[in-house]
Amino acid sequence: MTENTELGANWESFVKMLLHRLDIPTKEDINNLHTRLDKLEQLLYQKQPGAKRSAQPRAAKRKSASAIVLEIIANHPKGTNFKTIKAATGFDDKKLRNIIFRLDKIGKIQRVNRGIYKKI
Repeated sequence: MTENTELGANWESFVKMLLHRLDIPTKEDINNLHTRLDKLEQLLYQKQPGAKRSAQPRAAKRKSASAIVLEIIANHPKGTNFKTIKAATGFDDKKLRNIIFRLDKIGKIQRVNRGIYKKI
């Protein structure tokens, strides 16, 4: 009895084997890393070294960098530009661009034009 295999199935298994042997990350691997980084960032903002949870009042909790940027964007209903956000936060370019990218990716803000952002 002969096996009825398609060329596509063999090609797919060959590519998977090649990616595995050469240790090349797939898109799924990178998305998993992004998810893990987001969770790690959340944990870092929740736990502050040297301070006990019971001794720290709820109102004195530090906001995350994403929350600060989102608040600044929300204060401008028609949208605000990168320069305004940078001046208000004091964050460096790379950090601010990463935050804006993540906020756009999760759907909290919208890119109106190039460099102009508003809260959804």
